Amino acid sequence: MYKFFEHTYTLAAEGLNIKPRRFATRQAANEAMYEIVGKNGLELAQVYDDKHFKTYVYANGVKIHINREF
Repeated sequence: MYKFFEHTYTLAAEGLNIKPRRFATRQAANEAMYEIVGKNGLELAQVYDDKHFKTYVYANGVKIHINREF
């Protein structure tokens, strides 16, 4: 039979020294992002939402990307 391909999500940042990480769900990627935001005291300024790709821009210029991979 057919095996359905599951998506993975990548969390990466610009302006922070963190390694890109891969997650099985968007929820898990979001939770990791909120953990990073809390540890670094970041204040959200803007969100770019392009359905499968999200970019969170923070007041100090840090950008965090959560992208869906196929």
